[in-house]
Amino acid sequence: MKRMLCSKACMLLTVAALASGVRGAETTLGVPAEIMQVSDEQEPGIRFTHQSWAEVVAKAKAENKLIFIDFYTQWCGPCLNMAQTVFTLPDVGAFYNEHFVCAKIDAEHGEGVELARKYGVRSYPTYAFVDPATGEMVHRSSSRQTGEQFIRTGRSALTPELRSFYLEEQYAAGNRERAFLLDYIRYEHSIYAHRNVTAAFDELMKGGAKLSDDDVWPVFVEVITGMTPYLKDLSDHYADYCALLGKEAVDAKLAKETTYGDLAVIEALCDFEGKAFNCELIRVNDAIRQKNYDDAIRRIDALIADPQVDQQTLIGRLKYMVRLSYGSEELPDVWFNKCVEYLRYIAYNQSDRDDAFIHQEYADALEKLLKRLPAGANVPSALLAEPAQGKKTYSMRPDALKPKPAAKRK
Repeated sequence: MKRMLCSKACMLLTVAALASGVRGAETTLGVPAEIMQVSDEQEPGIRFTHQSWAEVVAKAKAENKLIFIDFYTQWCGPCLNMAQTVFTLPDVGAFYNEHFVCAKIDAEHGEGVELARKYGVRSYPTYAFVDPATGEMVHRSSSRQTGEQFIRTGRSALTPELRSFYLEEQYAAGNRERAFLLDYIRYEHSIYAHRNVTAAFDELMKGGAKLSDDDVWPVFVEVITGMTPYLKDLSDHYADYCALLGKEAVDAKLAKETTYGDLAVIEALCDFEGKAFNCELIRVNDAIRQKNYDDAIRRIDALIADPQVDQQTLIGRLKYMVRLSYGSEELPDVWFNKCVEYLRYIAYNQSDRDDAFIHQEYADALEKLLKRLPAGANVPSALLAEPAQGKKTYSMRPDALKPKPAAKRK
């Protein structure tokens, strides 16, 4: 029995290793420079020039463009994530290639060390937009961003009134005009300056703005997170907001901001689509935290078996609750074994078959189980039996790919 499971664990570890680029983005392992420095011909998105700094400046002057610098390090997970998932997007590439001379600079090697010092780079990734005529940085941003956010970052660099230094100077000088505050909030959100976002949004609302205003609602949805007085107002006047904005939009915001938090506070809110599901998962999380594993198992099993529950949404939340990471060797057998079972369910059933994370977590769990078993002990029968819920076999085949029809006998 143990040999059978070992074989499966080895197979899973191989799958995870083949997809190690995704897994590596979640760790602090060294990333070879070759991964970051790709030739122009290989880049489907942003075309980075890999010339000397003097040559980059000369090129930007000749083309009358700003310089966009992606300051990265070889150990930075978000840097690699941006390089693999955002810089390669066609619309991102089209925008940046048209408007900037783009340079990718390792902040810890070669010319990058001095350039990072010159431009005050202290976190990674940092996105610097430099005027080649003066050598001054006119706009900066940072952190992991979506493609849409990253294009917005570039547009801001091209618009003097949206540049970071202008926005910060104007805010410090007391500018509280509505349009300005909205621009300032979006920028501060892009660099994860949560306190600044909250303070500026409070000032916006004190100035007479309403959540239902056309220019305020999208910003509220995007940047104001968690249980806030504004979310309480959304709940207290639920019917009014639904009439103005649509039930689907209001429910989505309420559900998004109540995935975690104080259960009693969330239960006191109005009824909305997703509330019961969020509350039940909070109960599961509380049970795990309190080591009430029997209660957690009962609730998780019920959610997996419930046909009314969207299983992909459940998997997206559950995979972080049952992962066997630090301290897992101290878990009681009943919970440890169920976590392995849940990780199998996730690995079998998550619709994104290319997500290496779920396969790596399952492989890690199987390996831990093998090391945990006493000599001569049998593998838990639940892991050898056919799964009670979801898919019955483990396959990397995408859900959208239909089975090949059986050949007809002549």
